[in-house]
Amino acid sequence: MSTTRIVLVLGSSAGGVGVHIAGLAREFAERGHRVGVIGPAETDALFRFSSIPGVKFAAVPIPAHLSLKETAAVSAVRALVAGFHADVVHAHGFRAGLLSALAIRRMRRSRRPRLVSTWHNAILSTGARRRLERGVARLIARSADVVLGASTDLVDLARELGAEHAAFAPAAAPTPTFGEDVNYSLARRRLLSELGLSPDAILVLTVGRVARQKDLGTLLDAAALWRQTHPRIHSIVAGGADAKVLEPLEARVRAERLPVRFLGQRQDVAALNIAADMVVLTSTWEARALVIQEAMLTGKAVIATAVGGLPELIGDAGILVPAGDAEAVADAVRALADDPVRRSELGRQAAIRALDFPDEAHVADVIEEFYASRPASPGNPGNPKESTTP
Repeated sequence: MSTTRIVLVLGSSAGGVGVHIAGLAREFAERGHRVGVIGPAETDALFRFSSIPGVKFAAVPIPAHLSLKETAAVSAVRALVAGFHADVVHAHGFRAGLLSALAIRRMRRSRRPRLVSTWHNAILSTGARRRLERGVARLIARSADVVLGASTDLVDLARELGAEHAAFAPAAAPTPTFGEDVNYSLARRRLLSELGLSPDAILVLTVGRVARQKDLGTLLDAAALWRQTHPRIHSIVAGGADAKVLEPLEARVRAERLPVRFLGQRQDVAALNIAADMVVLTSTWEARALVIQEAMLTGKAVIATAVGGLPELIGDAGILVPAGDAEAVADAVRALADDPVRRSELGRQAAIRALDFPDEAHVADVIEEFYASRPASPGNPGNPKESTTP
């Protein structure tokens, strides 16, 4: 692919989407492309886009709520795209996709870049809000040259809403980073000491932002069930938080004395994965969650809800449970706590499956194909491994 002027656009992000975009920006710049990133200033503080060699960052306060009336943000995006002489605008998420679609449609046809929109999340709201969000998604689907879904259910949604060309595109599996040489014994000893727990404790790790989508109320319900028969099991939750969601959860933990700790944002997630006995995710929806990929790369037994892209990610290398089913979560946790051999075997299967996860270079190869050419037909995504090229 010849040198291309690429603009990546994102809204607020504190997790996997920002990591994914930073990886793309780095790969594209290393390949000699001209790369710009547009997003809120706080995303640059988190993911350091402006420090990536060959990447330019422009701060635009992309609003937190979807609206067709964000004229200031639309004008800012349009001016930046035009000034950069972009060949491709790649918008990540519905908010960035909406602003990019509105910005590009107001440009002269001869100067319009190709629009690629990646959808990272499902539409989970209800009522009037859901109708608005579906309307926005429909506008994006019909405006973009290509819609990419982070899981195959999102590809199906894009087609349902009118996308002419939609396909699955993977996010890179994050490489575990420790900052120093950390082995299981050392990582576990440090964490148990920090938490004030005994050496025979069973640690159940959840990683992710404390938000409604993560359904941590179900995790607390499960903890209330397993503590009755398995007092050695302790749940730890690592990640930033929506205060309105976190405060009632913490209040419940205190009132019921549940074996759950909220650790806040952590920079040592890889070490936490090593120290934990298993990883649990109770989300109502996920694409192909990077936190689960991290756990599998570390060789941990995984228990997760059978939603979104998680079943196709985990396959038979973990335990899938229905969303919102605290008894199923508690039963799975207790079963693995009682059976270290099965726990170890699931971890081994997870690590083997993770060998096939795409890295940043592979993901960039896939995305470049979508930048360079229009798919001949939407096709059928089928197995994501067989659907990463047009």
